[in-house]
Amino acid sequence: MKRFVLAALLIVATGLSLLPAQSLADNSYFKRSVELQALADKSFDDGDYDAAADYAAQAQEYAGLSNKFVEKMVAMNIADKAIATARTKGAAIDQAQAQKGWPTQYATATDAFNAALAAYKAEDYKTATAKAEAASAAWDSLQAAMLAVYNQTLADKAEADRAMAEAKARLAWAESIKAPKTFPKEYTKASSEMDASNGAYSGENYPSATDHAKAVLVALSGVTDTIPFPAVYTVRLIPARRDCLWRIAEYPFIYNNPLKWTVIYEANKSTFKDPSNPNLIFPGQILKIPAIKGEVRDGVYDPTKDYPVLPKK
Repeated sequence: MKRFVLAALLIVATGLSLLPAQSLADNSYFKRSVELQALADKSFDDGDYDAAADYAAQAQEYAGLSNKFVEKMVAMNIADKAIATARTKGAAIDQAQAQKGWPTQYATATDAFNAALAAYKAEDYKTATAKAEAASAAWDSLQAAMLAVYNQTLADKAEADRAMAEAKARLAWAESIKAPKTFPKEYTKASSEMDASNGAYSGENYPSATDHAKAVLVALSGVTDTIPFPAVYTVRLIPARRDCLWRIAEYPFIYNNPLKWTVIYEANKSTFKDPSNPNLIFPGQILKIPAIKGEVRDGVYDPTKDYPVLPKK
């Protein structure tokens, strides 16, 4: 009997020694097991070995209950931390309104988190921890996807900024060389593309904004810095070769054809001193030069400029 009691007490002592000290201090089962062990010790010392064995058995039972209680508290604490972590991550995702852009991934994470809460309520802390960790992993995956999209958006925006700046500069250059008159189709197309680019950018569709900005450059690719034909000619005093409508029409930058003098006459005869006399023109007289082949004409003739030549045919 003495040998049995000593073995029982050894089992109790060994089991209790495995428990965390802090948990034991707050554990009613442990306190009761200590009390029973003290009774077993006293009975043993008094020689009442049957009572000692009975107390030792009860002490061992309470020590087992204490172990289970501590395991449960540890599991609950782990579940608490896992759920708190998942809740924090989920709140950040909710704030970013990820459910709108990633509904499937969001639902997966939310379902796992709700399952964790249900398991915790049922005191199934191991399952609660596993589900909470699954929710956290799903939130992390969703956050990574959001970050990838955000970074891509920044890159797309930077590319749109660069392309649009180049397009605006090119459009401004085209305007400076009077492309709306010299290249009306190309300029109109470029302006339309620039408007589309601005609209796409305002709507945060940066790839589209970039495409339209690049289209501006394509539309203006054929625009060159050429001088338009003069729209106005001032009659000059040239002793060696006096200006007349015939000779003016013959200039390469006018019509490159003397026979076209009648075009000038019809456009200006109402301003002549004698409208019936096309030969009566004077130095300083201003003549309008109408376009006859769809050529662009603008400004007053400047003898210092190198004008293009109007084809004869």
